Amino acid sequence: MRKVIYLMWSDTASEEFVMALHSNLLTTLKENAAINRVQLNVPDRDVAAAASLRMENSAPAFDAMCSIWLSTELELDVIDGLIDGFCVQFSRYHVDEIERLENTEHRVALGARTPGFSQIAMLRCPQRLEYQDWLAYWQNTHTRIALETQSTFRYVQNIITGVAGKDIACYHAIVEECFPSQAMTDSGVFYDAIGDTEKQQSNMQKMIDSCVKFIDFDEIDVVPTSEYCY
Repeated sequence: MRKVIYLMWSDTASEEFVMALHSNLLTTLKENAAINRVQLNVPDRDVAAAASLRMENSAPAFDAMCSIWLSTELELDVIDGLIDGFCVQFSRYHVDEIERLENTEHRVALGARTPGFSQIAMLRCPQRLEYQDWLAYWQNTHTRIALETQSTFRYVQNIITGVAGKDIACYHAIVEECFPSQAMTDSGVFYDAIGDTEKQQSNMQKMIDSCVKFIDFDEIDVVPTSEYCY
């Protein structure tokens, strides 16, 4: 089973765009026999409180992200056409998915909103690093630090293997991290240190120290979203 991720941009009002995706696009995609799963991530009003966590060097990074798991890639032209009918442009990323932390705490019915929020981070390998060194540090060192210092209840790494579409931003990876709702505005919750200022500062510093080793902050895009799994 292969996973592809579509980043989508719209020229309509955000709520109107999101409603069209839910009511029409997702239903149409699920009718395709080659599609096993669909996930929609949107920066909607339910994550408005997380605005301070948003970090964009590509403006806007996306208006919606649609992940699709396929049994065959032969249907990609058909899916491209469906996606294109709901946005003004898109980029399609082929990825190798690694689910480092499965969501076992906040399962909901298909189509329902996952509690909390999903922070989407689009990464580029800095020019100062060789790609394999960058990938090795992220996979073998930073992953452990991220899981130990944050309140994530789902953590997915998508290593990009190919791209297609318009306005390709040349990302090397897309990360999905689900956090509790309170983490939108409470750093103590975000850094898994409720009521413990010393632990909060320590965890935050560990994350910053690790991030600067493989991320250039003028190259990263971070978007808090609502997650819907179909």
